[in-house]
Amino acid sequence: MEHGDNEWVQNIQVQSGRLARLITNLITLSRLDEERPALEKSEFSLSDALWETADSFLPLMRARGKAYSQSIGDGLVVNSNRAAVQQMASILLDNAIKHSPPGAKISLKAFRKGRRIVIEVSNTCEELARPELKHLFDRFYRVDQSHSETASGSGIGLSVAKATAEALGGKIHAELSGNVICFQITL
Repeated sequence: MEHGDNEWVQNIQVQSGRLARLITNLITLSRLDEERPALEKSEFSLSDALWETADSFLPLMRARGKAYSQSIGDGLVVNSNRAAVQQMASILLDNAIKHSPPGAKISLKAFRKGRRIVIEVSNTCEELARPELKHLFDRFYRVDQSHSETASGSGIGLSVAKATAEALGGKIHAELSGNVICFQITL
């Protein structure tokens, strides 16, 4: 295969992955809207689930020149839905990669706070107006694309994360401190 062909195949793979995530998010959002289900829960290692999720994003972070750090408590066990928690973490990590400038710092943390578990994904970002924070979880809302590294995205990822957190009996919110945005899921 020639260099141009290889690049073409890689682009198809990237776009296929993006479409697969979009379809998964749309299906999840539709199910959560229709049924407002209590997702099936079981006890699992949150630490392992988050390490596994983050590992799948490491090559993309490296390719885009992002500096990644994580602080995931050992032995964090939670009674929740593993697939749903991993989907929320994936949405937040994917957003951090897409909506941060070259050389940005991305951080994933998980820790126990009282009887709750907290998952945080933060990243350096371009200028973001505080009023935009309240709209980030609105369906199809997209921040001004001139501030992101890529113009891709459908504007439903964070609304899926919010609906999922609520279906699990948790919550999600975003905070802005200087040029760092932090998304916090509490379960």
